[in-house]
Amino acid sequence: MENKGKLKAWIDRFTKESEKPFTKQWYSAYGKIVLGCFLFALADFLFVVPYGMAPGGVYGLMSVFNNLWSWPMDLVILMDLPLFIIGLIVLGANFGVKTLLSVILTWVFTWFAENVFYIPQFGYIPLIHSGDFISAETFSALGQQLQELYLPVRGLGESNIVSYFRPDYLLNSIVGGLAYGVSIAMIFSSGATSGGTDVVSMILHKYTHLPLGTLVMIVDSIIALTSFAIGGDIRLPIFSVILIFVESKVIDIVIDNKVNKTMLIISNNTEGMKKLILDDLQRSGTVFNGRGLYMDSERNMIYTTVSRKEYNKIKYSAKNIDPHCFITIINNTETLGEGFDELPD
Repeated sequence: MENKGKLKAWIDRFTKESEKPFTKQWYSAYGKIVLGCFLFALADFLFVVPYGMAPGGVYGLMSVFNNLWSWPMDLVILMDLPLFIIGLIVLGANFGVKTLLSVILTWVFTWFAENVFYIPQFGYIPLIHSGDFISAETFSALGQQLQELYLPVRGLGESNIVSYFRPDYLLNSIVGGLAYGVSIAMIFSSGATSGGTDVVSMILHKYTHLPLGTLVMIVDSIIALTSFAIGGDIRLPIFSVILIFVESKVIDIVIDNKVNKTMLIISNNTEGMKKLILDDLQRSGTVFNGRGLYMDSERNMIYTTVSRKEYNKIKYSAKNIDPHCFITIINNTETLGEGFDELPD
């Protein structure tokens, strides 16, 4: 009976949702997962696979396998699902239904995109390139220096290459990073994770206590280095890391676009500051009593959190209220409670 109770608690924790079913928040969260997974699969086949890049994650690793041994990209599920199960065992049931859904949907869209963007007898077509495609016969007639400017259209194996293209590594990495970043940010903002090698980073974090962001960067960079195995081209791991960098910045911008400002205001005109916050901004805060170290006099400190727009209102009004006030500003990437985001269930 005790084991059954533990199992039920584990299942309840696994299936626990922040949103009530069929509400606006519920549709928004699951809509982001579906759209994010679709965009991720699309970006993979338009920017990553044709160039043979490996911008971290199990999909980056599968891109290398695809180019080395022509493995279908949809075999990624053979890595993704075991990692998800290992995460449940080692880390506990803290991934939830959303992460499992994102893993399955990404695989489904990957299978779909591979059948759409892989052209038989030709290969994977890159969206970004410099100039026209040339045939294998034209390529063989070029001198060695000109041949170094081209990449084969990938996916058919070296013995079956029928066309070549001139790559634009930098533009491809930037646009691919933008697409990857937006797609993953949508998944993250829904309350899910992308699974995959994120699980490896979380397990390492549990036992090493190193910062999770650092571990994610290390794991993804190691995977990016594996792209060097594709023809020994040093450009592939370099531009893979650039794509990872752009992706991470986009994720920060998309997820943290609601950055608020927590302000600590020390002022002799507490009433004037209170009027500005309460009446003009329709916000609230907390007043603390303190004692200054230098003058050993009593001072009041106001603690409040406001939006970036409201922060500017306080910033440029403070001098008129109290020219000698002292203000400390802290970037606050998440604020829960009345007036901000709702507290999760």
